[in-house]
Amino acid sequence: MYTIFLTVIFMLTVSIKTFAQQMIPKQKGVELSYSVFPNSVAKKNYNIAAGIISYAKNGNYLFALAEYNKKYYEAVDYSIPVNTYLFNGGYSFYLLGDDMRNVNVNLGMGVLIGYEEINKGNEMLHDGSLISETENFIYGVTSKLSVELYLTGHFVFIVNGQLRFLQNSGLNKINTLCGLGLRYNF
Repeated sequence: MYTIFLTVIFMLTVSIKTFAQQMIPKQKGVELSYSVFPNSVAKKNYNIAAGIISYAKNGNYLFALAEYNKKYYEAVDYSIPVNTYLFNGGYSFYLLGDDMRNVNVNLGMGVLIGYEEINKGNEMLHDGSLISETENFIYGVTSKLSVELYLTGHFVFIVNGQLRFLQNSGLNKINTLCGLGLRYNF
């Protein structure tokens, strides 16, 4: 009798669907992402970001990311390297998703603040030309549309697109990015 009881309890627990605790307010997560600049000719232009997120109500969340951008601009016969170090902080709003919230679409808004270094701080190019600005303090705003797919209760796969406006930049003030990321929720 005891064996039959344990067998029935085991069968019930196996057959009942269990759901992960996702997007709980005050839940924290760590995010890593890799993005590219879609309008760049060379695929050596990229963005790497790492940071933390903290969920609020209704699937919305706060984010804080440290980012590194590497871009090359083509001169006549020379590539000018541009390194950008940014802090990206903001809030992401839950737009829509399925009933179980395994697939979500979010819209994020944030502020950017950082430092831009053109040609590794050297004013002179190989052909003798001079760059007027080699180092800048930059700031701006960003918007991000992301699709987030929960792989497990903790791991989230992210596909996103970003539009950025950077004031005081020595080069392009408006940039677009397309990227992939992975988040681990604690």
